Amino acid sequence: MKKLDPDICRRIRTARKAAKLSQDVVAEEVGCKQPALSMFEQGDGTKISEEAVVKLAKKFGISLDAPSSAGEDAQSVVASSVPAAGFCPNPNCPTNHAYRVDGLEYRRPDRAAADPVGGRFCAMCGEALVKKCPSCGASVHDGAVCSFCGNPYVAVLQGRG
Repeated sequence: MKKLDPDICRRIRTARKAAKLSQDVVAEEVGCKQPALSMFEQGDGTKISEEAVVKLAKKFGISLDAPSSAGEDAQSVVASSVPAAGFCPNPNCPTNHAYRVDGLEYRRPDRAAADPVGGRFCAMCGEALVKKCPSCGASVHDGAVCSFCGNPYVAVLQGRG
């Protein structure tokens, strides 16, 4: 693996903390020791294996490609500083698309439709937007279920019959 940018190490630490996961838990998941993960998060990319680094980056959705100073990846630097689009928590909002899996109903938020300009309220129904997982506080991504805690972003009441 090429030399790892210390900023990537710190971004992984920030993502881990946002997901409210301990170093012990994450270290065990990626196959390294907690003290090595601690040193890694402080910017020393040599303390854990390349395989563990790749697992960390994948788990937290962080690119291992450092932006070049020539501006080749400047677009990604600008995009990362823009706040994540929020989703509408209203299960009846037209921006939340219903689908079923194994008899359970879910809503997949369309963040672009709900938050086209990075605002505070849903563009369709006016509900206050949510920008973090309601269950664990991790940053939201495209999809219906949080990849950190496994809970759905939009709560849907299940009928019993």
